[in-house]
Amino acid sequence: MLRLDGPLRSRLALAGLVCSLSLGAWAHEESTSVPDEPGWRLGASAALADVRASRALPSQKMSGYLLRGDSGVDRRDSALEHAVLEAAWRISPQWSSYVAVGQHDSDPAHTEAAWVRYQWAPSETGAWSLQAGRSRPQLGPVMTQAGHMDRFSLMPLAKRLAADGDWIDDGVQVSGQREWGEWTANMDAGVWQGRTFPGSAGAASAPSVHLGLARGDWRADAFVAWFRPEGRGSLVQSSTGAHTHNAPDCSSLQSGVLCFAGRSQLSGASLQWASHDWPVTAQAAYVQRQDEGMLRSVNGLADHTGKNQGGWLQALWQITPDWTVGARSERVRAQLALTGAGASLLVQEAGLTGSAPVRRDTALLSWQVHPLVSLSAETGREQQGSQATSFMLIRAVFRWSTKP
Repeated sequence: MLRLDGPLRSRLALAGLVCSLSLGAWAHEESTSVPDEPGWRLGASAALADVRASRALPSQKMSGYLLRGDSGVDRRDSALEHAVLEAAWRISPQWSSYVAVGQHDSDPAHTEAAWVRYQWAPSETGAWSLQAGRSRPQLGPVMTQAGHMDRFSLMPLAKRLAADGDWIDDGVQVSGQREWGEWTANMDAGVWQGRTFPGSAGAASAPSVHLGLARGDWRADAFVAWFRPEGRGSLVQSSTGAHTHNAPDCSSLQSGVLCFAGRSQLSGASLQWASHDWPVTAQAAYVQRQDEGMLRSVNGLADHTGKNQGGWLQALWQITPDWTVGARSERVRAQLALTGAGASLLVQEAGLTGSAPVRRDTALLSWQVHPLVSLSAETGREQQGSQATSFMLIRAVFRWSTKP
């Protein structure tokens, strides 16, 4: 059995501007994007950031980790972090809908959300909703909102490792909220197509469950989702920097492609403290992906088990109404095992011998220039094994929303 454990440039960059007709505080807060009263709300958002580093960040490729295998996006070469066009419609007190089309860097545009929701409140202390279409399955606000258009520019390493970024899928989700005195409980249960990573084309449906509990300044969330990929592809190497939302095709074995079939479980938990007395928030998040099944290529076949896990700690302090400082510390690692006649060859082919832990530490300074405009600067360091890379970036955000 083979077991495997997964000079800064001293000048700041000039960041561009983020244009946004924001539906809610941030573009991906879909639930708060719909108007409270019947009517439309339209929007567009875009984030530009200039990242400076002496070489590509380790998180670009995540070498030694079994993801989609593309070479990733070199953030030093791409100013466009994210762009979104949105439309939300409150049809009636019960019915609402939301559509969002997004683009990352120079990649083709894709549909990020397109759903219809029916909601009802059987009592003064409880409410339910049924949603169908494309969306981000609810994993709790800490986990769901972290990433694109977040306070920090770079996608959390743990989300990159677990789902190769944001999990966007087509499906049905039922949600409930209930209050008991000072406690508020949230529940979400969904069934999804499961065709995006860590699922695959032709996979069985992927169920998910999320539970959240809040009281006073505190909120805790936990979730789990089950995937059954039939042939999840991973490129051995890629010459393109294009980001993709789909794994390589495994309908037939191809040179340079690894294919995984079996079970993949995605789970995690988060804790948030948002003080009502102090302008301070703190977060802790943990997520893991467990794979069990068969890994194959044109060169061999082996049983594969893997535990990919990571998380982050984050704190933000709004020192004045316009200025915020913050810090985030992240770490991910993988524990992989391959058994069978083709194990040694597959390990070398997939490059899994380099799956050393990856760490990132980032400091943030943000300035709310105008109610519609904010600027931020970040400095940080990523390390994988003996390779350490420092980075600096400047980012700008401009937000505006239409009124329903």
